[in-house]
Amino acid sequence: MPSATILNYLVNKARLWRANGSTKVSVAVNIFWLALAWLFLPLESKPFTAYRAAFQEFYPQINPHAPKTLDCVRWLSQTLFLICFRTSVRKGWLRLSISWAVNKIAAALTRLGDWVGHYGALALDGNHKSFETIDKKGEELSRPIKLTLLWILGGLAAALAVLCITQPFNIQGQVVFLSVMLLSALALRKIKARLTLMLLFVISMVVSGRYLWWRCTSTLNTDSAMGIFLSCLLLAAELYAFVVMVLGYFQVCWVLDRKPYPMPNDQALWPHVDIFIPTYNESLDVVKPTVFAALNLQWPADKLHVYILDDGSRPLFEEFAKQVGAGYIKREEHNHAKAGNINHAMTVTNGEFVTIFDCDHVPSSDFLVKTMGWLIKDPNIALVQTPHHFYSPDPFEKNLHLDRTMPIENSLFHDFIQKGNDTWNATMFCGSSAVMRRKALEEVGGIAVETVTEDAHTSLKLNRKGWSSAFIDLPLASGLSTETLAAHIGQRIRWARGMIQIFRLDNPFLGKGLSLPQRLCFFNAMFHFFHGLPRLIFLVAPLPYMFANVYVIYATAAAIFAYVLPHMIHSALTNQILQRGYRYPFLSGVYETVLSWYILLPTTVALIFPHKGKFNVTAKGGTIGEKYLDWPVSRPYLILIGLNMIGLLIGFYKAFFDPNPEYLTLAINMGWIAYNLMILGASMAVAVEEVQKHQFPRIHCKIDVNICDEEDANYKATMTQYSQSEVRLSLSGCEKVWKKGESIRLLMIYKEKYYCFKTTVLSAEPGNVLELSLCFDDYETEKAFNRCTFSREGMWVPEKVNVDDRMLTGFLKLGSLSWYGYKSMIEFLPGKLQIVPKVLSWCLTFAPRKPARALNSNTL
Repeated sequence: MPSATILNYLVNKARLWRANGSTKVSVAVNIFWLALAWLFLPLESKPFTAYRAAFQEFYPQINPHAPKTLDCVRWLSQTLFLICFRTSVRKGWLRLSISWAVNKIAAALTRLGDWVGHYGALALDGNHKSFETIDKKGEELSRPIKLTLLWILGGLAAALAVLCITQPFNIQGQVVFLSVMLLSALALRKIKARLTLMLLFVISMVVSGRYLWWRCTSTLNTDSAMGIFLSCLLLAAELYAFVVMVLGYFQVCWVLDRKPYPMPNDQALWPHVDIFIPTYNESLDVVKPTVFAALNLQWPADKLHVYILDDGSRPLFEEFAKQVGAGYIKREEHNHAKAGNINHAMTVTNGEFVTIFDCDHVPSSDFLVKTMGWLIKDPNIALVQTPHHFYSPDPFEKNLHLDRTMPIENSLFHDFIQKGNDTWNATMFCGSSAVMRRKALEEVGGIAVETVTEDAHTSLKLNRKGWSSAFIDLPLASGLSTETLAAHIGQRIRWARGMIQIFRLDNPFLGKGLSLPQRLCFFNAMFHFFHGLPRLIFLVAPLPYMFANVYVIYATAAAIFAYVLPHMIHSALTNQILQRGYRYPFLSGVYETVLSWYILLPTTVALIFPHKGKFNVTAKGGTIGEKYLDWPVSRPYLILIGLNMIGLLIGFYKAFFDPNPEYLTLAINMGWIAYNLMILGASMAVAVEEVQKHQFPRIHCKIDVNICDEEDANYKATMTQYSQSEVRLSLSGCEKVWKKGESIRLLMIYKEKYYCFKTTVLSAEPGNVLELSLCFDDYETEKAFNRCTFSREGMWVPEKVNVDDRMLTGFLKLGSLSWYGYKSMIEFLPGKLQIVPKVLSWCLTFAPRKPARALNSNTL
C-alpha cells in the first residue's frame, strides 16, 4: 500500500479513537504499534484482511474503536494463546499454528529486508547512485540524513549486543540463552532475505562475544607463569579470529552484484585502449594464447593497441610481436619488476585506458565491451576489476581430486569478497584482468613500486586520491594456476609479505582520503595474512594439558561445553550460509594450515623490516612426470602430526592408567586433537603431487564441429577438450576405424565464419573418441583457432551446478581427504622405510574377506 494511503489511514484511526473517548496517551501508543504493523506486515493481504475483520472476535478483551494504553500487552498475550491453539469463529475455521506464524514472520522479515535494502543502498557511497535499481523517491532524503539514520540504528544494535555479551549468567542461564540463539539461527537460515543474514551475523557475534568475554574474565590460568603465557597466547589467537570474523561479516554484509554497463551504440565514442601483457622469463608458448586473444578482442582495430612488455629483452619475442601485429616494448633498466615494466610502458604509449593481463591470462573476446561501459559512464571510476579465473587446476583442486564444480581456493576472494568490496567502493586491483584509467594512474605516479604486491597498493592509492573502483562478477579472462604446492606456497609468501609491507608503509587507518568502510576493507585484506601464528596455536593448543597438565582454558568441562561449542557452531553455521557456493565447509582450515608455517616468518620480517623482500615470478607451464609426495614441503605438517599423535597417545594413557583421570577434560582435548589430525592429514594430501602429463592444460568445453578425413568424408563431432596443441573429440554413430597419424581437417563455425585447421590423429579410443594434434602453418591460423576456442565469447563463464555443501557432507569430505593423506604418507615412504607398507600389506592378508560368491550346502 502506498505510504500516503497508510498515513491517511492512521490519521483517521487516531481521530476515531479520540472521538470514542481514548486518551491522547492511548492514541499515541496504539498508533505507534499500528504503524509498525503496517510497516513490517502485509496487512493489506487477504489473510490479514480476514484477520482484521474478525479482530473483535479473536480479542474480546480489546475494544478496537476505543483502545486503551496497555491493549498492546493484552493483544500479545491473546496472540500467543491463539498461535498455540486452534480457534473457531462464526465465519468459519481460522487455524493459527506455529508454522503459520513462522511463515508470516518470514514474510515480514523479507519485507523489512527489502525496505532496509532500498534505503541502505541509497545510503551507500554516492558513486553507486547511478544504479537503475535505486528508486527516485529515495532521493528526497539527503545523504547526511540517511547516514545518520543508519548510524543511529547501528549504535542501538551495538549497545544491545554489548549488553547481551556482558550480562552475567550462571551455567543454566547460559544454556537457556544459547538455546534461544540457536533456535533463532536455525529458523532464520531458512529465510532468504538480506536482513535475516544480518541477523545471523548479529547472533554469531553476540554468541562469540559472550564466549570471549567469558574467556577474558573467567578462564585465564594464573597458577603459573607458563599457564599465564599459554592461556594468553590462545586467547590472543581467538581474539584475532574474532576480529577477522567481524570484519568479514562487515565486508560482505551487503554485496553489490554489479552488472556490465552497455557501451554507446556509436563506436566513434569508444576510446583508445592500450593492452599491456608483461612478461619476464616465461616461454613464448605460455604468452602466445594471451597475445592472440588480445588481438581478437571485440574493439575497433584503430583504437586497440596490444603491447608485449618484455622485461627479458628476448629477440624471439620481438620477432613474434612483429609477425602477429602486436607492439613490443623493452627497457634498458629492469628495476621494480612488473610494476616498473608497466610504468615504463606508460611513458611510451598514450591510450586513454590501460588494460593489464598477466602473460598467461587469456581474455575472451567480449572483455572490453563488458568492462569499459562503467568507465565511460562514470568519469570518476579509475578501475574495473574482473575475477581471477583459472583454466588449469590449482594444487588443492588437483592433488585433493576435487570436483571442478566445487569452489576453488581462490573463489572466496575473487568471486565473493570483491563484490563486498565494491559495495564500499574498495575494489582491489589484482594485477591482471582489469581496466584502468590512465589519468588516474598518472595522478598516483603509476603502478605502486614500494611493495611487492603492487596491485593492491595501487588500488589503495587510487582510493586515497578520491577515485572510485568497480568489480564485475563475470569471468572474462582465465589463466594458468601454479602447478605444484611448492610454487603455490612461494606465490602466497609474496602476497603475504607484500600485504604486510602495505600495512607498515601505507596503513589504511593512517593518512587521508579513505572512508571508514574503505579503511576496514583494506585493513581486513592485510590483517588476514597474519593468520600463520594463530593457526599454529590452534593446532598445538590442546598439547600443554596432555604433556604437562597445564590448562590453557581454566574452567570446568561443563562451562567449556556451554561456551565453546555454541561459539563454534554459530560461527560455522553463519559462515556456511554466507560462503555457500564460494567455499566448501571445513576446507578453510586446510588452506590456512598449508600456508601458516610458510607465511609466519615472511610476515614477521615484513612487519619489522618492511623494505625487505623482492618480487618473484611464479613459474607456469610445467609438467609432472610421476606422482610423488613432496616431503620437504610437508615437513612442518609432519612435525605437527607427530606432536598431536603423541598428545593423543598420552590422552589414552591418562584415561586408562591415571589414578584420577578428568574424563570430560580429556574428551575435550582429545576431540580437539582428533580434529587437528584431520586437518593435518588433509594438508598432507595436498602435498601429494599428481601426474600432469600435458605441457598445455586441456580446457573442457562442448563445441559442435565437423571433421573431414583424407577421402573428404564428413563427420559430425563434439569438441570436449582443447589446448594450444591438441583437441579431443567425441563422435556419435561413426563406424570408421581411425589410424594413428592419419590427416584430418577440423572444421569450425564461429560468428558465421568458417575455419579449417589441419590435424593428425594421436589416438583413437573406444567409443569413437579421437585425440588430434593441431598443425598450424602460420601464426594467422593459430590466431584463428584461438578466436574459436580460447577467446570465444563467454568461454570462461562456468556452468552453474548444485553442489552438496552441507556441513555434514563437508565434514565427511574432510575425513576422506585426511585418510588419503595418511595413506599416501605410508605409500610414499622414502628409501628403506618402504618395508613398512609391505609389512602392513602382508598383515592385511590375515584379515577375513567377503567370499567371491555365496557359499551353500552344495559347495561345502
